[in-house]
Amino acid sequence: MATVGTEVLEQNPPQQKLDWQTISKHPAFIPGVSILAAILFCFWHLLQGLPDKWFADDGYYSHGVLVPFISAYIIYRWWPRIGKTPVKPFYPALIPFLAFLVIYRAAYITDIQQIMSICLVACISCGIWFALGGRWMWLTLIPVGYLFFMLPIWTAVIDNYTNPLQRLSTDVAFWMLNVGGFEPFKDTETIIYLNNFVLDVGVPCSGFKLVLAVTAFTIFFMCVAKLNFWGNLVMVSSVLPLCLFINGLRIALIGVVGDIYGRDAGMKFHDYSGYITLLICFFLLFKLARFLGWKD
Repeated sequence: MATVGTEVLEQNPPQQKLDWQTISKHPAFIPGVSILAAILFCFWHLLQGLPDKWFADDGYYSHGVLVPFISAYIIYRWWPRIGKTPVKPFYPALIPFLAFLVIYRAAYITDIQQIMSICLVACISCGIWFALGGRWMWLTLIPVGYLFFMLPIWTAVIDNYTNPLQRLSTDVAFWMLNVGGFEPFKDTETIIYLNNFVLDVGVPCSGFKLVLAVTAFTIFFMCVAKLNFWGNLVMVSSVLPLCLFINGLRIALIGVVGDIYGRDAGMKFHDYSGYITLLICFFLLFKLARFLGWKD
């Protein structure tokens, strides 16, 4: 009977419960809770506006809702190394934390969202430094910095590179339609004429939204795949060609659907094809990472 009882215990080990009393007595608990409350209070204006950017129909941050979960997953994957790091709160880190809050206040008054976003990420890193120590801040620098992909920090890049991508995507789509035998005509840089449909490649179809999302996915794969230098270089170098090809293919398919089935069908395909292209890019990046040596 004793043997049977032992076997049952081994097959069904008692579940470990969180010891909140021990956690609350940890030297990092009060500093951590305090700094988290301060960040939520001070940056609430910026944080509460993020869902509007993530779920906007023609926005550039539709991938933003996934970013906090991806960042947390990177920390989870790195936890065997991070979790062994000794906790040594560094209270002087409160000085740069407060300095970034002052900068944030000025950016809030002038509504400069790029600086507000930088201050948020900087305060999170300073908060980790304050509550857990410099080593923790260093080890979490990449997953914390990854949060930039969900924040409105890319306005200047969007303004400078949207139009060139818009023209390049139009050229790729025009070439694909020619190869497909649809005999398109183009008398401007971003408008393609077919027999029964006109493709007006606007700013939302430039492909920059796809480039931003695919770049975020690529950084994620690089963080968890543990590729060598050349593998990471191939991953980074593949972002722009992949996005141009997939976005050009999407535009060409919108033209094909509209030319064959009518304008309403073409516009309906336009509305949903963006999600399809994003899934295709994610799948291709996953396969590329596997090919380059990602085993687990």
